Amino acid sequence: MLRIAICCGGGFSSSTMAAHLNKQLAESKFKDDVTLQFIPFSGLWGESAAFHTGAEKDRQDEVDVALCCPHLEYPARDAAKQGKLRIPVFILPMRLYGQIDIDNVVEEAEDVIELWKSGVPNPVVFPDEPRSMTATRNVSHRRWLAQKK
Repeated sequence: MLRIAICCGGGFSSSTMAAHLNKQLAESKFKDDVTLQFIPFSGLWGESAAFHTGAEKDRQDEVDVALCCPHLEYPARDAAKQGKLRIPVFILPMRLYGQIDIDNVVEEAEDVIELWKSGVPNPVVFPDEPRSMTATRNVSHRRWLAQKK
C-alpha cells in the first residue's frame, strides 16, 4: 500500500486538491493500492500551527511520502536541516500542482520514494530539477522524461 500525504501551510489549496484526488482515486486502478490524505506540513512532525489544538502528534508514520505545495520549498529545507523529516518530502512544481491527477501523483510519489531510498536528501529533488520553482513540467517527472525522448 502506497500512503501519500498532500501538504501545505494552511490547508486551503491542498485540502481541496486532496479531496479532488481522493475522488479520482476511488474510480482509478489504484483504489486498492494507494491512500491519500491531507496533512498540514508542520503537522507531519506535530507542530501544526494552523490547526493548533494542543493535541498534535507526529504523523509521519501514517504516510510513506509527502507531496507539498510549491510555496513550501524553503520551509521544507528548514525542516530537513532541523532533522524533523523521517519520510521523503517533495515540493511539487507549480504547473504540476495546479493540474495534477491521480496517475501523475502516484508516479511522482513512487519516483520520489526511490530517489530518497537511493540517498537523495530532503526535500527530495530530481537531478535535473534542483528547484521545484524552476520546473516547467505539468506531468510527472517520469512522463516528462518519456515525452522528451
